[in-house]
Amino acid sequence: MTKMLDKDQVFYTRCRTKPVAFVPFARASAVAPFVDFLQSIGTPMTRLLNKAQISSSQLDDPEALLPVLSIYRFIELASRQEKIRDISALVGEQTSAFDLGAFGATLQNASTVSEYLRTGIRLIGALSSGERFWISEEADNVRLNQHLPGPPGLGRCLADVYTLVITISMLRQFIDAAWNPGEVRLLAGNEDLFGDRRMFGNAQIVTGAPYSSFTFPRSLLQRSKPETRTNVADTGRASPVPGEPIPVGFKASVEQLLITLVGDQNPTIELAAEIAGMSPRTLQRRLAGSGYTFTGLLAETRTGLAKDWLIDSDAPVAEIAASLGYSDPSNFTRAFRRLTGLSPQRYRQSRPGTH
Repeated sequence: MTKMLDKDQVFYTRCRTKPVAFVPFARASAVAPFVDFLQSIGTPMTRLLNKAQISSSQLDDPEALLPVLSIYRFIELASRQEKIRDISALVGEQTSAFDLGAFGATLQNASTVSEYLRTGIRLIGALSSGERFWISEEADNVRLNQHLPGPPGLGRCLADVYTLVITISMLRQFIDAAWNPGEVRLLAGNEDLFGDRRMFGNAQIVTGAPYSSFTFPRSLLQRSKPETRTNVADTGRASPVPGEPIPVGFKASVEQLLITLVGDQNPTIELAAEIAGMSPRTLQRRLAGSGYTFTGLLAETRTGLAKDWLIDSDAPVAEIAASLGYSDPSNFTRAFRRLTGLSPQRYRQSRPGTH
């Protein structure tokens, strides 16, 4: 059975969401299942990744940070190109949350449904900043709610479907393979992204919600994990190493965005603003509130990367300049000297243990 959420319910629930005050990022492990699925059906990946402003090299590290809006765009482009409208439901059904990098490895330690959910709620920010889960009580049931950051659009809807399906599939591992939620509320725009909705079984479907959620009996919170579930530690494999913290301050998150962009290009404020989900004017204004200009923060970010590379590698200065998006090495040298007082070569020579 399917019904629409009434306006009063929409207003009440919408009041509980908060705008994201920073550029959201997610770990590469979150998008890896889509990459694996697309490669399995023969999809050429380079063009898709380039259009979404995602570097293929970033996908080699499951803990690498990717802009959330770039991930949304990648999933949307893949869905449109391959004409698979329910791609997120298909990928979500094939994905185990336990495989989502260091976050997933921690989830494996949960012994009950309650522990699994509370661990995920507490740590979700380490996998995807701005994403929220929370539990609300409804008589003998509990409702698990999810809210993903970013502006409305097909990409966000597809990511929301993916997250919802993974969560329901994971609870079936604890409860029963044939278990279904009592009621499922779908984020407005998600209605046609589940194919035949078979993964919901006989659950009541409510459409038009400001975020997705589902209910299940409170008694299931204490359901234990089956003994057949093997932890990473029991397999002899090394546990994933947690990556660097995801920045949650505005200036720090924009700096991280620039780090992802400087590799093969000269980032413009227009490109950075698009990936951040705001206008160039808004981006510049918010940076000014932190005492920065876009040009100044870009120069500072490049210089910080250059310092690391000069110390940690033997790469020629010209190669480092090109890696930072400078077409002329002399421009890099001038910019570096302006911020440090030293040329790149002199800086490298002045560091202990470098030559």
